[in-house]
Amino acid sequence: MRVLSGWSLFYRLVAVSTIAAAAMAVFALWVTMEHIAAPKSGPHWEIAIPLIAAGLAVTLALVFAVTRIVLRPVEELEDSIVAFGGGDMSARARHYPFTDAQLTRLIAAFNAMADALVEKQARLTEMSSRVIAAQEEERRRLARELHDDAGQNLTTALLTLKQLETADSLDSVRRMVPALRERLGDTLEGLRGLARTLRPSVLDDLGLAAAIRSSVLEFEQVTPTRVDLDVEALDTRMPADAEIVLYRVFQEAMINVAKHAEAASVRVCASRNGALLRLSIEDAGAGFDPSSQQVREHGVGLFSMAERLALVDGTLHVHSVPGKGTAIVAEVPIHGGA
Repeated sequence: MRVLSGWSLFYRLVAVSTIAAAAMAVFALWVTMEHIAAPKSGPHWEIAIPLIAAGLAVTLALVFAVTRIVLRPVEELEDSIVAFGGGDMSARARHYPFTDAQLTRLIAAFNAMADALVEKQARLTEMSSRVIAAQEEERRRLARELHDDAGQNLTTALLTLKQLETADSLDSVRRMVPALRERLGDTLEGLRGLARTLRPSVLDDLGLAAAIRSSVLEFEQVTPTRVDLDVEALDTRMPADAEIVLYRVFQEAMINVAKHAEAASVRVCASRNGALLRLSIEDAGAGFDPSSQQVREHGVGLFSMAERLALVDGTLHVHSVPGKGTAIVAEVPIHGGA
């Protein structure tokens, strides 16, 4: 068995069968010479037949036992795969002694794949919970803005309208109208800002390049970071799902720049290479370690960007070095226009 352990499964089965056949042939020759072809006393069938039957039984038992030992790891692997596919996340294939190298690698590959899937599922579950929490926080933020801004402005406008109803002169009405107009204008502008945050109309009307340019103007008005913009490659319209995914990736990357990068400047660049579109957001800010435990546990933004890109067969590449900046690169295959 130690000699056969280095052979592949196929050659071990051939070797066992050959050895068993050779042993049976030698045994049959001995029975023939000693009990069947005896020249003086004649054939001793009453002895030869039981001996041949016993030899066949021993040979079959040997072949069955050795084949069972050889194929047991395969059956174990099959059972583990079926159990894992049925939802038993703890199912793993055992390593057996005297297993050939190919089967050992196959068992190791399955176990590693199962461990990776379990780890990814746990991470996906954790990230999904964080995404839901982030969505709820965003809803609360929008609700607060609607209540504090639009709600209060509209309440004030209603009170002003009641005053107008009871005004005793045209001059009083004229004095109150400018303040009312300003209040309603502020409310309208606030609602438009919320609408642009949720879904910029310029993205649907003019495309991704125009939406990014408009967003950059707003970004530079509220942050000290200067943006170097080169997105002419996006002027050509592309499928709507690819445009919105890339815009959301751009938004998330710029939010991260504003919150964490502490960068004086950021470069937003787009390029096309055949059917592949590449959008990069690079800053020379604080940077971070992508493999750190903190990023793995709290990197909801990076997780969200990668998941969005996966919906359009895209990929996300993150390059960052602490103290030297970060590059977020999104690549999306473009198969046709909008």
